[in-house]
Amino acid sequence: MLATLTGLCQQTMRIPIAADDDLVAQGLNANRALALIKLFWVRTGIELDVNIFYIHRTPRAIVEAVEQGKLHSQILPADKILPLRDGNLTRPLFLFAGGVNCFLETQGLLDAMTFDGVIYGITLTDFGRPADNPPKVEDEVELSYRAMKDIQPQGPYRLAGYSFGGVLALELARRARAEGDMIEVLLLLDPPQNDHSWPLGLWAGLMRRIVARQMKSVLGKLTGRAANRGKPSAERTCDAGVEALREGRAASAFRHSPPRRGHQFFFRFRNPRLAGYPLCAPQWAGGYVPAYDARARQLLQMKGLYRPRVYDGPLVFFGSKSGSPIDCDATLIWKAYLPRADWISASGNHLSMIVARNGRRLAVKIDLLLQAGPASVREPSSSESVAA
Repeated sequence: MLATLTGLCQQTMRIPIAADDDLVAQGLNANRALALIKLFWVRTGIELDVNIFYIHRTPRAIVEAVEQGKLHSQILPADKILPLRDGNLTRPLFLFAGGVNCFLETQGLLDAMTFDGVIYGITLTDFGRPADNPPKVEDEVELSYRAMKDIQPQGPYRLAGYSFGGVLALELARRARAEGDMIEVLLLLDPPQNDHSWPLGLWAGLMRRIVARQMKSVLGKLTGRAANRGKPSAERTCDAGVEALREGRAASAFRHSPPRRGHQFFFRFRNPRLAGYPLCAPQWAGGYVPAYDARARQLLQMKGLYRPRVYDGPLVFFGSKSGSPIDCDATLIWKAYLPRADWISASGNHLSMIVARNGRRLAVKIDLLLQAGPASVREPSSSESVAA
């Protein structure tokens, strides 16, 4: 098993990997981790948790965890807290990841930060509920609040969240302030809302852009096929073979999970409590391994049920300059709900803002905010405490 895992690490990471190499330190990122997890599952029938690389950092340590039965829920502390980076224990930063709980997505950003405090990830709970009774954001926030208090009983608190993790960070801050806790820093990194919550005008504009883009793509394919008909038969046969190979690879990606169903235009009108709801989401790609598949469905239903509310505390909102092709502009949809936010534009799109050069630029800005101290701390308002 060790030889299999080490070989797959080399295959996915495309560098020599030894049995005792720290995979995170060697540059394992989210996409390669997910590919590694799927390949290992296909070879062995064993599914690794997406965050196991922070707990058992080498191929040898992972195999030993497998042999000792320390996988899935057993690999993470019972308090939901995942240590991401060492630092000053008196000044922790609590972070929610984007996507399906994969903190490797934020690793480049964390590596570039000079913040001296320890950084903890707050992992998502696998509630295991039936599709017609999915968990809500409030359920996740309640468990996260208890976990944070176990680590840091007294505030002020520093919270951050990327993508939908930003929504969880926002609601955790709301929950903490309702209890009288102080929030020193709250950082939201391009959090989306769901299609159901977008203002009608913004939603309609996005749908027009999506349809126009898809029509342009279809016309391009039709033009290519028309040009192909004029080629000699041997050349057409070669092109057809390449196309068949591509289609075969695409189909294999969905071997273990159904592909997305339906156009995004109709997604706004679907019920998040229906079992098939996640498969209609524009974020759904399919091809996930079983436990990850279940987590992805749970998260998409949780996101679908969420409805934003006004948060009157101070915070910093980082909106990506290029946004996302499947989401409304994050800054525009949140403006009405965050009256005391400082709005900062981050280089890149929703995915690229936290990686490579963009991630390093963002890290500089975040470090400055974390070093500023509790200047923006204030007691929660009485009206918010009552509402919460």
